[in-house]
Amino acid sequence: MNKVRLFLTLILLSALITACDGARPIPATEAEKESAYWKMSSYLNSHLLEKVLPHYFENLGDGEQPVMQKDSDYKMLSFSANSRNRTNKTEIFEKSLSYADKEPAFPTVDPIVIRMKPVINELMAALTEAYNYYDAKDYVDDNFAKGKELHTRIRQAAAELYPMRDEFKWAMNNLDTELRKVHLENYKDDKQSIDYTRLKFVVDAEALSAELARQGITDGNVLDLDMSAFKPKYDVFVEDFRVLTQQYQDISAKNSMDKYKYEKFVEAAKEVKAAASEIVERVNKKEKVKNNENKAEHASGTPEKFSSKVAGLIRA
Repeated sequence: MNKVRLFLTLILLSALITACDGARPIPATEAEKESAYWKMSSYLNSHLLEKVLPHYFENLGDGEQPVMQKDSDYKMLSFSANSRNRTNKTEIFEKSLSYADKEPAFPTVDPIVIRMKPVINELMAALTEAYNYYDAKDYVDDNFAKGKELHTRIRQAAAELYPMRDEFKWAMNNLDTELRKVHLENYKDDKQSIDYTRLKFVVDAEALSAELARQGITDGNVLDLDMSAFKPKYDVFVEDFRVLTQQYQDISAKNSMDKYKYEKFVEAAKEVKAAASEIVERVNKKEKVKNNENKAEHASGTPEKFSSKVAGLIRA
């Protein structure tokens, strides 16, 4: 009898533990979560918002009531899949949305995904119902009663999702920068490390790029650069470059094999530093970019050249 009770107790404990585990988000790797978000972003733009919804509204209108006639032969695009692409987009969205409350946290992206989740789920459900409804020509039987209901749901969810798409796109485009800041925080107890300085230098460079973009500076108006906003970020950037090169020299002086690990990055960092200094130099000298300067390689002292060098630094 005691053995039976023990056996039942173990079963109950196992079930309880399983239930508790099921309620707790399962951690994902940073790469898995980022990949899932990018995949959702791709399908959100290339399929849902650029194909399925435009096709729907082109055929049924975007007014309060659908405008299709009874004798029309409307073939709605499937949200989930089509004959040429067997990827189940419903599964892609469901998996990607499930990462919103999982670690590691993406502070600028997760809140947007959390807000998008019920809207996307509602849109997926309404579009799936609508596809089945029009595919079976059920509107012949109910005089478009269900079609009107689904149209209202689709219009409302689409109106909510389009602005969120823009927020999501911006956040995803800045995700790598945000993650680097998170990683930088993880190095806060080891600020003498060249790995810390290397990461901070990339963050510094991206801060300069962001400032140039914020001011709308290009090769055509580089002399309009507000140095009072740019220079403080530039000075931090220069100081971290000095620290980086000194740390690399110290490693090299020890004949450490680590110098080969950082050599490519330091060379790329020199090019980024030079490109930033060329901008400051051009503004100080008030030298406009001439029409005959080689645009293929980007003119010296321009945001375009600086951006290309930062891209090379990130790949280094």
